[in-house]
Amino acid sequence: MAGGSGGGRGGASADLHSAARSGDLAAVQSIISSNPLAVNSRDKHSRTPLHLAAWAGHNEVVSYLCKNKADVGAAAVDDMGAIHFASQKGHLEVVRTLLSVGGSVKSITRKGLTPLHYAAQGSHLDLVKYLVKKGASVRATTKAGKNPADVAGNAETQNYLEECEEQARKDKASNKKKAEEVKPESSNVEGDNKDLKRKESEDVNEEEEEKQEGYSKAKKPKVALHHLQDADDTEVDQDEEIEEPNNVTSTNPSEVST
Repeated sequence: MAGGSGGGRGGASADLHSAARSGDLAAVQSIISSNPLAVNSRDKHSRTPLHLAAWAGHNEVVSYLCKNKADVGAAAVDDMGAIHFASQKGHLEVVRTLLSVGGSVKSITRKGLTPLHYAAQGSHLDLVKYLVKKGASVRATTKAGKNPADVAGNAETQNYLEECEEQARKDKASNKKKAEEVKPESSNVEGDNKDLKRKESEDVNEEEEEKQEGYSKAKKPKVALHHLQDADDTEVDQDEEIEEPNNVTSTNPSEVST
């Protein structure tokens, strides 16, 4: 296996690739400790040590490489990542490790294959179930229009994926129906709230009108009495002016007859 670029000396890179593929953890640790940049070195197929360890199913090596800055999302030829290599071979524990450090069940190759496609193709049912549980889409299609059930390697895996696909379809229809049922109910509640607010506003206006009307009725007698009082006072003043003598000297009858 030829040494790749991007990881220091070609010999060290080649040794690291070989050690990763064979699962020699001690050799991997020794090489990485002396040449840390070799962790993401490439071979002639653009594969990193992580790709080779994942493909071979060496979970301890995969864990060590990831802890030492191996690029979990690095793509080899056809954009295959470490998770695709592991899924192709059905290495469940390796897939668990890769997902725990940032791998994605939704990653796709240049041809549109997901890890679930590879697991289904290899009839790795336990891994298929795990990927579905982790959110892998059973309806994802390749560029050729194939979903995981279409490429399943045996009837058991195909039946399981078809059941998952049917359930996903039912769930989607159910969610859509619930959404449609909630909208009118929401509108009715909003309308009821508006009616209630309008009624409360009308009640408040009626109360205000009643208060104003009562206030007016209470004031009218007072105004009327005040007016009458002014009139009476005026009349009294006028009477007093009439009764008061106007420049007449007080006399008695005897003086008048004289």
